[in-house]
Amino acid sequence: MCGRYVTPNQAAIERHYHLGRGQNNPYPADAHFAERYNVTPQQGNPAAYVPVIRHGAHGATELVTMQWWLLPYWSKEPRIKFSTFNARTDKVAGAASYRVPFRKRRCLIPALGWFEWQETPRGKMKWWLHKPDRGIVSFAGLWDRWHRGDEVIESCTIIVGEANRAMSRVHDRMPVIIAREDEAFWLDTSIDAVPALEALLKPPPEDMIAAHPVRSDKRPRDDDASLIDAIESPDPGA
Repeated sequence: MCGRYVTPNQAAIERHYHLGRGQNNPYPADAHFAERYNVTPQQGNPAAYVPVIRHGAHGATELVTMQWWLLPYWSKEPRIKFSTFNARTDKVAGAASYRVPFRKRRCLIPALGWFEWQETPRGKMKWWLHKPDRGIVSFAGLWDRWHRGDEVIESCTIIVGEANRAMSRVHDRMPVIIAREDEAFWLDTSIDAVPALEALLKPPPEDMIAAHPVRSDKRPRDDDASLIDAIESPDPGA
């Protein structure tokens, strides 16, 4: 699954997705958000919102921030009890929380990598998974807009699917990564052909993602680059 990941800073996101400081980027010129190394899903905390790429009202690609815990538009309350920060590939087209966003409100969630915990005979080992060049990957995401009266919450989920063979030794699932050449198709709100969209929800090539173990004794509130520093694996075969 994906319950912890690393976000790029604003400038890196703008460069990667070719966003200017204009109509397709709502942040003022003096605004800037930094990398975050310990992003966790949360409800009801705007300070923890994550960067998201989507098509805006006029079709232009835009950068926004959202709650990472999808709140369906039909929810009676602004918080839900069940987990929606990940959406499984076999559920997105049919589950009540995801089927409308899958057809109409897809997004990309920029990341520098994510953390996963591997079950080993010595206990859980924490890994950081990332591109070999440490560049940005685009997680496949869905978003929704909930509003009641004057209260509006935009939220998102990361789609997860089967891990590729290289990563399956760490965990059997991983975030779906949208290839650069497929990003425009994924974001296009005029496309609702479910089979064509589902065809993109496949494991990435084995050489696209690298991994190394990291310390697991960090506190949940820690948020710095040491969280992704490599350590020597106590089990070379892990």
